[in-house]
Amino acid sequence: MCETCPPTLTRRGVIAGLGGAGLAALPMLPAAAAGRRPHRVLVFSRTTGFRHASIEVGVETIKQLGAEHGFAVVHTEDRREIRAANLRRFTAVVFLNTTGNVLDDRGRRALRDFVVSGGGWAGVHSAADTEYDWAFYTRLLARGRFLCHPVQQPGVIVREDADHISTRHLPERWQIPLEEFYSFTDNPRPRARVLLRIDESSYQQDPNTSQLPSEEQPFPPPEGVSGVMGDHPMSWQRRVGDGVSWYTALGHEIEMYLLPEYRRHLLGGLLTATRHGRRHLPGGG
Repeated sequence: MCETCPPTLTRRGVIAGLGGAGLAALPMLPAAAAGRRPHRVLVFSRTTGFRHASIEVGVETIKQLGAEHGFAVVHTEDRREIRAANLRRFTAVVFLNTTGNVLDDRGRRALRDFVVSGGGWAGVHSAADTEYDWAFYTRLLARGRFLCHPVQQPGVIVREDADHISTRHLPERWQIPLEEFYSFTDNPRPRARVLLRIDESSYQQDPNTSQLPSEEQPFPPPEGVSGVMGDHPMSWQRRVGDGVSWYTALGHEIEMYLLPEYRRHLLGGLLTATRHGRRHLPGGG
C-alpha cells in the first residue's frame, strides 16, 4: 500500500482529497497564450472488458491538472463522441484505462485521421489492452500491446530520458510502493523513444495472468507465458504521421493518482499531446 496514503482508500475519498498537497508539489506551467482559446483534451474511458476502479479518480485528476495548467478537459464513455466533426474541437485524445474494442468503424477512422493529420494521443495503462484487431492502434502503441501482469507489488522504475517533460522530474530510480506492472507482446524500443523502463530485478514477473482462466482461454496451459522481457519499457513516445502518441503503463492503482511523481508524469504526457496538437487548436494556433 502507498506509504503516503491512508490505510484504506475509496474512490470518493481519493477524489475529495485530490485538491490537497499532491498538486501543490507540481510546478505551475504556462497556460494558453492570452487571447487564444485553450487547448481541449478529450478523455475517453469506455471499457468492454475489465473495468479499473481507478478510472473515476483518473478522470478527476486529469480535470484538475487541466484547470491548473491551462487546458480544458471533456470526459466521455460514448463512442459516438469519437467522430471527425467532434475531434476537430480538441488538440488531444486520452485513452484512460480503456479495455477491449471500444470504437466502431467510424470512430476508428476519425481517430486515425485526427492523429495522422497532427493531433496528439495519450494512452494510460490498459489503453494497451484495447482494440487488438486494429492495426493502426497497434501502431499508436509502437506494438507494445499488453501480454500479462503479475500480482500488484512494489517495483523500481528507471528513468531513461532526463529531458522529456514527463520524466525529467523523476529520480534515476523511482521506487513505486504498489502497482500492477504490465509486460508486453513486443518491445516498443525499435519504434519509439523510450522514457521509462522497469528494473526486472526489483519485482517478480511470474506467475502472471497468463496462468489464469479467462473467457478467451478457460483452460490455459499451466506454464502460460513469462512476463520477463529483459529490456522492459514502461513509457514511450513516437511520431505517427504528423501526430504524436505518448503512452504510460502506470496508472492501475488508485493510489498512483495521489503520488506527486506520477501526477507530474501524467501531466507531462498530457502536455506532450496537447502541445503537439496545436494545429487542431480551435481558432488556430
